[in-house]
Amino acid sequence: MIAAFLTSGLSCKLFPQTSVAPELTQTTTLEYWGVWEDRDNLAPVIADFQALHPNIQINYRKFRYSEYEQKLLEAWAEDRGPDIYSIPAAWLKEYQSRITPQPDAVRLPFQEVTKTLGKTEVQTVVKPVAIFSPSDIKNQFSDTVYSDVLLNNKIYGLPLSVDSLALFYNRALLDAAGIPTPPTTWEEVAVAANKITLLNASNNFVRSGVALGTAENITNAPDILSLLMMQNGAPMSDSRGNISFASLSDKNYSPGLEALRFYTDFADPVKEVYSWNSAQLNSLDAFAAGKVGMMFGYAYHLPVIKGRSPKLNFGVAAMPQISTSGRVTNYTNYWVETVSHKAKNVEMAWGFVNFLTSPAEAEKYLSAAKLPTALRALVATQTSDPEIGVFASQMLTAKRWYRGLDVLKMEDVFKNLIANFPRAAKPAELLQRAANEVAQSW
Repeated sequence: MIAAFLTSGLSCKLFPQTSVAPELTQTTTLEYWGVWEDRDNLAPVIADFQALHPNIQINYRKFRYSEYEQKLLEAWAEDRGPDIYSIPAAWLKEYQSRITPQPDAVRLPFQEVTKTLGKTEVQTVVKPVAIFSPSDIKNQFSDTVYSDVLLNNKIYGLPLSVDSLALFYNRALLDAAGIPTPPTTWEEVAVAANKITLLNASNNFVRSGVALGTAENITNAPDILSLLMMQNGAPMSDSRGNISFASLSDKNYSPGLEALRFYTDFADPVKEVYSWNSAQLNSLDAFAAGKVGMMFGYAYHLPVIKGRSPKLNFGVAAMPQISTSGRVTNYTNYWVETVSHKAKNVEMAWGFVNFLTSPAEAEKYLSAAKLPTALRALVATQTSDPEIGVFASQMLTAKRWYRGLDVLKMEDVFKNLIANFPRAAKPAELLQRAANEVAQSW
């Protein structure tokens, strides 16, 4: 299986079959930093790589998300830090100057054992290895990956997984409300939320139907709102790259504004769908505690929920769609592995990134990590998986929009938009101001 990396599905630009490259034959330790990958899940892949290339050691270090970016910036300021690191795909343009793009060809050192006249000799030889080309990215990954990782026709990152938003539901609460199957449309979400929600005499929630409507206490609220806008036909940015989610359609209809209105209705006490408010726990915490019937999350939330509530009877279903749209649109928020601008050895680093994300090794990692694939070739295998099949089946329809150079600012803008909308005297102007703010970091 290890040797399959050399020929399966990747392109190979040839150097001479063997060459002398002193910088590649020396023993080198590559520092690899990440947030979501667990060391135990990566260990088999790292072991496979080091078995092929004994003079390359991979030292993986995991950080908390809250500290990660600061740690990266501090390390680079002190002329240290990782050779290989993970970042959200949405950060690629912001971090472009801190990335060494993949070279057109990569060589790695191998050890060859020869026996002559009863004498065994071990020799290090340098050979070209297969790497993903731009055309490989187009053919083997989703269209979203192709549009994200190629900048000026150079590869700036490769994904291990492409995650997407899905519906998490509490089976017991749906059963108690007489809902036999999870909703498939937003209209059904509204009906189900109304059936599940229970208020006491003081108008406080005993249980909530769905975690929607607010910003600060809903995990990934900007992603959920973005998806609703995209499903409703809002052009998040136009053909010239301008922010346009506040624009009107040809019928003087604002799809972005109506998506925002639909979202915030779930936190409006006068609306029939009222099922959430800012006094609730964070949506992930509330779901794990069995206090809300439905929430929207990613595959990486699965182990979090199971860790907090091992006995919670819950399931995951495909993300609801707009029944009248006639199309399926899902939302992705995924990470890529990339190589630092200060990498000790660029060829070694990109060689490992390609090895890690190649079909055979990626499948090994994804099986252990329980994450959905980024590769088209593995979708069919994963769709039957009871835990991540839903996420894998959404990979090809999962999209995102370019949110500017300052992604965290965009998220704050969307959170403020959600918070201020219920009190806005002129909602359309509020939405346009939000678009203008996002455009400032374009």
